[in-house]
Amino acid sequence: MSFDVDEDLALLYGIMLGDGCLSLVSGKKKFVTITGSSRDDLPFFVEVVSPLLKKFRGKETKIKFRKDCDAIEFNFTDKNLFDFLHSLGFPIGKKGDKLFIPRVFYDENLVEHVINGFFATDGSLVLTRNPNKYYPRLEAHVISKTLLFEIYSYLLSIGMNGGFYLNKSKPDPRWRTSQDKYRFQFNGKENLIKFRKAIGFVNPKYEEKFNNFINYSDEYDLRIKGQPSTKLKMS
Repeated sequence: MSFDVDEDLALLYGIMLGDGCLSLVSGKKKFVTITGSSRDDLPFFVEVVSPLLKKFRGKETKIKFRKDCDAIEFNFTDKNLFDFLHSLGFPIGKKGDKLFIPRVFYDENLVEHVINGFFATDGSLVLTRNPNKYYPRLEAHVISKTLLFEIYSYLLSIGMNGGFYLNKSKPDPRWRTSQDKYRFQFNGKENLIKFRKAIGFVNPKYEEKFNNFINYSDEYDLRIKGQPSTKLKMS
């Protein structure tokens, strides 16, 4: 069974690239898993991921709560969706550096929707204070160098300006091996606005943080000449 290659499929594929997994159990049971944080991802799961899964599965999928690790997840068997995602190049089992954006999403001009889904699950919008005013930073930290550099290059192509780095892991005596991560980082309001316009924030927590920052920044710029900056606060 195949599915239409549209914006919804691109978004779902991006979500899978970020926090999804395909698992083959006992050589025949085909599980699809999407994981999030129980602290702040529930609206995203309810408002975005659940409707996507209903479209592609034709039925509701239950959200599972994992109290042992403050996580929520969709974890279900679905041969058709599993096989189709795998046919696009999504790996079974450990993802490592096997991830990439399939060519079909470039051909159909859907890459921004893939990146939107990826950022919703594996990206960060960070606000830092330096020294008194808050500044935004868009970033992602992942093991897959291939995928992250592909996304980084696409963001450069739409006019954003940032950096790509290797984050070497510190040795941890609890593990036999440590795995380096790669990171991209785009600083400043101009990059933030370009990302919001070209890619968007499908995860409500990032959309809320974006709107709060823009409101704060506009107020700050209007009031900075007449009031000490230490009195201006993020909402």
